[in-house]
Formats: sequence, C-alpha cells, structure tokens
Amino acid sequence: MGRVIDADGFEALFRADPDPWNYAGSLFERNKREVLLKGCGPRCRGRVLELACANGETTAALRRSALRLVAQDASPTALAHAAARNVGAKNVRFVRGLLPQGLPRGPFDLIVASEILYYLPRRDLEACLRRIEAALAPGGRLVALHHVVPFGDAATRPAAAARLVERHCRRRLLPALSSRTSRYRMDAFDKPLARSGPR
Repeated sequence: MGRVIDADGFEALFRADPDPWNYAGSLFERNKREVLLKGCGPRCRGRVLELACANGETTAALRRSALRLVAQDASPTALAHAAARNVGAKNVRFVRGLLPQGLPRGPFDLIVASEILYYLPRRDLEACLRRIEAALAPGGRLVALHHVVPFGDAATRPAAAARLVERHCRRRLLPALSSRTSRYRMDAFDKPLARSGPR
C-alpha cells in the first residue's frame, strides 16, 4: 500500500484536472457506469443518494430516474464541476461532507456507493455501512461498485473492502443483483420491507 489519499488529496486532484479518471471519455468507465445503472434497477427511485459524486458524470445518469437526488462529495472543487455538469437539473442537490460522519440523513430509496468505500479505513468503512443501512428506507436499495485489484492510495485493500461490504450487507439486507469482472464488482442489496405488527 502506498500513501493513502484523503479529502485534501482528492481536492488537489480535482483542482489539477476536472476529470482525473476520464469518466467522460473512457469506454471502460462508460461500460462500468452502465453496470452500475443496471444494479440500480429499471424503476424510478424517489429519493436517491450518490456518495462521492466526483465531477457529476454518474449524477447526470442517476438524475434521470430520481425524483430527488442528493449528490455528496468531500471536495468542493469536485462539487463545483458536478454542479456545472448538471446545470439546470432542479431535482439535484449537491452537499459537501466527509464519510462516514457526513453521510446525509435518509430515508433514501436508493444509495449509490461507487469507488469510494475502500478509501476509508476499516473502522470508518464499517461505520459508513451502518449509516447507509440506517439511511435506507424499507424496500430501498444499496448499489456498491468497486475495483477489486490493489492500488496504492486505498486505505483498505479493495478486495478486502468488497468482502467486508458483502458480509455486512448479507447479514442485514437482501442480495438483489451482482456482477463481477477481473477488475471490479457490483453488488446490489435491498432493505427488507418493514414487517407489520400482529393483527
């Protein structure tokens, strides 16, 4: 593991380049985004939360099937790029926050965590998963998409983070959809509907 990137590191990346991972131009990124959207399901989701929205490329896709979308990121420069990418979208609100403590309050019908959880140390990752679960509305869905190959600036090894996410979610949520490649995996989990009391 190399030097772990933090919020200041992400801010520096977006100040240097509005699209540091070529989300807009990369065929690989576009295909990965399609896998993510498939995990979200075909129906419209009312209240949607996107964690670590970066420059807003995925935000632009998610807002088409959301009544209200909250797009969160720790980098103010990334949020400015995302707002410019989605200018005029009245159903999108951009908020700055650090995970896990800055995770917006729910309830949400869909929470998207794409390529962010392994940047959290294990304790923060576990806390973030608990907050995500609490923020999901009954019947709501979590979609997690992350790389599984090692890279230097992650706080938790990607494959280990993916296993932790899967173990946590399988204990508390219902598996809905999964897709894996040699480089990344997508897992979707649904929160059970609230059980009614005895009649």
